[in-house]
Amino acid sequence: MRAAPNCKNEEGTKQFMVLPFLASLGYNPFNPDEVVPEHHADFSEKYKNRVDYAIMRDGTPIIAIEVKQQDAKLNDDRGQLRSYFNACQTVKLGILTNGIIYECFADTDERNIMDQTPFLSFSIDDIVNGQVDDRTINGIADLRRDKFDPANVGAEARRKLLLATFIEVLQNWQRNPSDDLGRLLLEEGGFKGVKTKKIALEAQELAKQAFSTFVERAILKRIGIKQEEQDDTPQIKTTDSDNRNDKSTIDDGIVTTVSELAAYDYAIRRLAFLVKDEDMFNAISEIAYKDRKTVFCVYYKRPQAGSIFNLKERSDGSYHFVFPALDNQEINTTKLADIDASLLEAFQQRVTQGG
Repeated sequence: MRAAPNCKNEEGTKQFMVLPFLASLGYNPFNPDEVVPEHHADFSEKYKNRVDYAIMRDGTPIIAIEVKQQDAKLNDDRGQLRSYFNACQTVKLGILTNGIIYECFADTDERNIMDQTPFLSFSIDDIVNGQVDDRTINGIADLRRDKFDPANVGAEARRKLLLATFIEVLQNWQRNPSDDLGRLLLEEGGFKGVKTKKIALEAQELAKQAFSTFVERAILKRIGIKQEEQDDTPQIKTTDSDNRNDKSTIDDGIVTTVSELAAYDYAIRRLAFLVKDEDMFNAISEIAYKDRKTVFCVYYKRPQAGSIFNLKERSDGSYHFVFPALDNQEINTTKLADIDASLLEAFQQRVTQGG
């Protein structure tokens, strides 16, 4: 993304941001039979429709790409792409981008009528900083030249839109479970008593706790927590409603927060991206954490000699990192991406030292 600040107009955004991204997906921007600039699809001589780039397959356009300058907001610029999408019967995917934000559209509601809502949106900045989920990564992978299937894009887009809707519904349920949800959980859970109003209200509160506990367990399982002198799958205890604060309580009474686990997970994922040496990459599997009452330690092989960083959460939600391997360098931040350089240097030093 080093080119972004220098792309002051649409042409610069095309040349230095969009074309390299298309190349990363396997499309050849130097092949005029594959990536065609200023491609047209006209209803008539009077109404001309052009798009900045058309991706071709067997001589017909299958993807239309409309580019705006790097600092442009995209919400108000969908009309031109929608018009081209409507005019060109073979296009199955429309992409609107400013070089950083990409919005992908299909025609899930009506054939050749571009949807109002993108089925996939992503930011190059988030990708570079490792802040995208697997669902988005898989969606981007489906755009690759060797994987993109025009015949299937509508069905896949519909599936992604439904999935996004379901996720939003679940998020709303987690924040504010409805009375109907509480009663459904009681019924599915085999509750045999009379579902009084008091029981229903209690069920709603318990539903919030159940959602939080379920998410915490999923995080712990996905990360594959590795702890010194503790089981790999620690017991999780839910606290009362006044002291939950999105925390999971481990057997020894030490509270490991979701934010601490997120920092650990981030370190694992980012190092996999940052290291260039195969031995260093293999060493990532030796990273673990040890949670103490005063500090959360992420280390390589040994908690003391192999400490990569110590973490404390501040009351304002920010992170306080200390890197013992770097003369106790301190970083205070709200963004995990700010630790990348120190994280890599500290990890490489610990691996070189042998932990």
